[in-house]
Amino acid sequence: MAAPLTAAKADDLIISDNGLTAGYATLAWPNVEGKSFVLEENVSGNWRPVYDGPDRATTLSGRADGDFTFRLKADGQLVGDPMSFTVAHHPLSRAWAFFAVGAAMFVALVGVLLRGSRKPIPQISPTNAEQ
Repeated sequence: MAAPLTAAKADDLIISDNGLTAGYATLAWPNVEGKSFVLEENVSGNWRPVYDGPDRATTLSGRADGDFTFRLKADGQLVGDPMSFTVAHHPLSRAWAFFAVGAAMFVALVGVLLRGSRKPIPQISPTNAEQ
């Protein structure tokens, strides 16, 4: 889950943990003053930019399991302290279980569709217009 290392203000850099089991996270800084923002990631002790622009949020995807640390600069000035989150994908056994349930539902649906209804279709007699 998203966990701040230490932060000057809790709302400087917000990490949404909605997708950490799927390998993505949204980082936002809605309350930080500035016109240009640089989001940097700590990779092997070196900070490299992953976002540079005027937006106040970015989504990072395709992350493998592990810990990721970021810091934010607004108009060239460091904002708060670095923040980190941990990506922990769903276990493969859970993914296979979801697949198996979906496959069983699919086979059952196809079976029902191919089998059709057992009731005969009622015959509609022509109506007598003179009645």
